[in-house]
Amino acid sequence: MSLFTSAVPRARHAALIAALAGAALAGPSFAQQPAESAAGTAAPAAIPAAQKQGGLEYRCGGIGIDESTAMRAAMKDHPLSLLFAAPGGAYQADVQVAVQPEGGNAGQPMRFTANGPICLVNLPAGKYAVEATAAGKTQRQSVTVGMGAKSLDFRF
Repeated sequence: MSLFTSAVPRARHAALIAALAGAALAGPSFAQQPAESAAGTAAPAAIPAAQKQGGLEYRCGGIGIDESTAMRAAMKDHPLSLLFAAPGGAYQADVQVAVQPEGGNAGQPMRFTANGPICLVNLPAGKYAVEATAAGKTQRQSVTVGMGAKSLDFRF
């Protein structure tokens, strides 16, 4: 049984795919170049601000080469990272996410909409079920956080 029933807005999804396809055509040399500041010096790309939902703190983004590179670099600094993509590898956004604690302290799921294809999630050590819904499909994976950075990959 799915925790979500809403559909992905098609126009926003199509715009995201078009933007990412254009960036992919630029090639790897473009992806490795840092953004330049107004002074002409290289400036690191910022990752999106943290959002809070119950006991969960998360940052979702990764739209555009600079932000995607910054988000991927920050994955090692967060207990859990989520990646949303199509089977062919195209990134996906507007994914409905629920994080459900498992075990004796199982409460209500913490829910949010991933407005980017990469989410960095900070939550206490423990076992969780993560459910992601996009393009009318729902996937569920379990993960135990607390011993190093973990990553879950959802392909729709």
